Amino acid sequence: MVRALLIVAAMLGGTGAMAEAPTPTAGVALRAAVAPNTEVSGLIVKFAAQKGVAPMAAEARSALVARSVARLRSGSTRSQFARNLGNGAELHRFDSTVSIKEAQAMAALIAKQPGIEYAAPNRVMRNQFVPSDPDYAAQWGFQYVPGVTEGANFEAAWDVVRGSPDQTIGIIDSGITKAHEAFAGRLRSHAAFPNGGYDFVASAAIADDGDGRDNDPEQAPSSCGHGTHVAGTIAANTAFSGTGEGVAGGAPLSLMQMARGLNFTGDDADIIDAMLWLSGLSAVNGQFNPSPVRVINMSLGGGGACGSAYQATIDAMRAVGTLAVIAAGNDSGNVSGSAPANCRGVVAVAASTQGGNLASFSNFGAGVTLTAPGANILSVGGVTNGACYKSGTSMAAPHVTAAVALLQARIPSLSVSQTILALRAGARAFLPSGNCTTSACGAGLLDAYQSLQTIDPSAAPRVGWATGAVTLRENDGSVTLNLTRIGASSSSVSATINFVNGTAVSGTDFVAPVTTTVHWAAGDVSDQTISIPIVARSGEQGTRQFSAQIASVTGGGTTVEPAIVPITITEVDCNTVIPMAIGDTVTGTLGTPLTPYCRGGVRGPAFDTVRYRFTGVAGQRVSIALNSTQASPVLDPYLYLLDADKKILAENDDISGGVLRNSLIQNFVLPSSGTFFIDVSAWSSTQENVGPYALQLSTCGTYVAGLTCNLDIDSNDAFDGTDGLLIVRRITGVESTSLKTGLMLDACAERTIAEDIGSVIDAQLVAPVAPPTAPIPFDIDNDGKVLATTDGLILLRASLGIRGDALVAGATAAGALRSTWPLVRTYLNTSCGMNLLP
Repeated sequence: MVRALLIVAAMLGGTGAMAEAPTPTAGVALRAAVAPNTEVSGLIVKFAAQKGVAPMAAEARSALVARSVARLRSGSTRSQFARNLGNGAELHRFDSTVSIKEAQAMAALIAKQPGIEYAAPNRVMRNQFVPSDPDYAAQWGFQYVPGVTEGANFEAAWDVVRGSPDQTIGIIDSGITKAHEAFAGRLRSHAAFPNGGYDFVASAAIADDGDGRDNDPEQAPSSCGHGTHVAGTIAANTAFSGTGEGVAGGAPLSLMQMARGLNFTGDDADIIDAMLWLSGLSAVNGQFNPSPVRVINMSLGGGGACGSAYQATIDAMRAVGTLAVIAAGNDSGNVSGSAPANCRGVVAVAASTQGGNLASFSNFGAGVTLTAPGANILSVGGVTNGACYKSGTSMAAPHVTAAVALLQARIPSLSVSQTILALRAGARAFLPSGNCTTSACGAGLLDAYQSLQTIDPSAAPRVGWATGAVTLRENDGSVTLNLTRIGASSSSVSATINFVNGTAVSGTDFVAPVTTTVHWAAGDVSDQTISIPIVARSGEQGTRQFSAQIASVTGGGTTVEPAIVPITITEVDCNTVIPMAIGDTVTGTLGTPLTPYCRGGVRGPAFDTVRYRFTGVAGQRVSIALNSTQASPVLDPYLYLLDADKKILAENDDISGGVLRNSLIQNFVLPSSGTFFIDVSAWSSTQENVGPYALQLSTCGTYVAGLTCNLDIDSNDAFDGTDGLLIVRRITGVESTSLKTGLMLDACAERTIAEDIGSVIDAQLVAPVAPPTAPIPFDIDNDGKVLATTDGLILLRASLGIRGDALVAGATAAGALRSTWPLVRTYLNTSCGMNLLP
């Protein structure tokens, strides 16, 4: 779980001065990743289609989500189905927002249920920008004066191409002021979408336009609207002769579509729907986008992992040739903690100052693709005319999107991989005196002209990796690397790849020839794929690395740097494995030098990990609870269930018993018979990673409540001694707060809050409201009342396995209508769901 939680800085405007980032490179490298608090408005759940299995009914799907929400929020938050997303996933909205941590816990619980493809929080998303000051020269981002104005060199690019009226650029943002003179004729309109796009903000309260979704992506009233500013940088009207009006846009001949996905805030579900519609992958009101786009600007985001919902959408977009350009975030931290910029296959854009330094607010890190102008950017503002300044990675991303539009206008068949390679190949080197390095700020500073030069049909072929650095586990089977080419396609090109041993050795840790050669015939511009088998070595070997290097390119081609892809293999084995059995509860401690920790494990070598082993049977349902057992120092444990090959079957953090620092894998159906492993570690390698824990492994029962009464008080699918004792305690008047005292609930228990347990019992101590003559569920002997000395005693005996006449002996009231074993047995079986034999 990523603790630099999701999103967002509030939308800021104004004219405050924006300081540049410190000059020393270390000033970038040493910043801590920081992300503000995140709100979540619901869950996005994708139910999987299972061959040969009837689909889950809509009511059951909604109930599954609702139960998980209610359990973790103790009933204080409820969920209900809201709508389907364009990709078939479902949005289930909360009646009040929750934290990202709570929502991730809910999503993790739901995702482990059978028939679930994925579950993810529906996060509140916000625009990425910070206050700025109009002290810089107007629109410096399009200019380039070496050492003075380190803009993106659009002035030279416009001499080559200025976009194309056949091209549509997608934007997901806060809307657009359509009446502004800068956008006259700049929006792509159709009969079904006459206003140049669509408003995907489902909540009228968030939208601030008086309604929910409609075909009008108008910006909410603002003197310097975020979406309007972004759209202006991308493709505002631009005059190249005469006096002109207002400001310029980067691809002024291209048209735009605005998919309004947020106002000041928004959520993942609306943004994902906007991504799908713009790409032509889903319909709105039965209408697909008549002009699907090939690049989408997303100047939005915040803290947290990419998540399954975003990644699946981005993968689908790339498959149809659509590239996402995303702001890296404004947290002065690592982009790895900023979603969705940290998803695979996107262009993540950091922000630079006019002097070519990384802006002080900008995120950075290995996940950044390149850096573009983002500080004190002048673009469209107002309603019908005017301009304004803003700063942020929100302002950097549209410079890159405009450059992508120029590339695609120049060569419409350019693939996503080729586009990214052209951006990287054309990027200008960072200034030696600046604070950016390729490890922190990507390939370099955006240069629209130089990127166009790399794809020119007369340019020499260039070959580069379409794959960045790779980290995989030793049991992942293989690693796949992709190479692509740009430049002249009329000649054949070959690239020789060397596989360089590091701490990983060919033939021992991976299987690859000393060298391999890939070929492109004349006219072939497809990606070339190299697959390298990885060897899963028994025993704890530790993390090891090797690399794939472009050694040479023939056919007049050159290599796009970096020529090396580093590949890291992480360990999955442990030298010490502790046996345990189903039904056991074991204890241990993390962060104590005396413990023989595993330095492999699925968390990697930086984490203290203790591994356990147990034997299970196919179809068996197990639950695993991992609880911190000491208040201080605080331990926040993380839990994994692995199969015999150490592949992850399930993982969990923060959802046991309503306690966020406990972990739970619940009701998991074992897929086979044999050996399984449990890895115990902490959520962080440096924080809240010290302290004792208790690990409980349980098998869950098959109990189903009867017609009128439910004996499974703790909801662990069994009626056992714990349930019997809870019932007797409550009948005798024990308050809810004391019901669980001295009891350790089974790991399968889903009802763990004392108040919830008390409510379940209380509901069965009185007759239902209607009909008035209905029996009392827990009145086992049928004397008209529930007593601890009779009904409670019978239930406690039954929970302990006592049967026959011994069950009722001395435990029925005088005059009770059910006082014999046959009568009590019949009632317990028919009304209470038991299966007692005669």
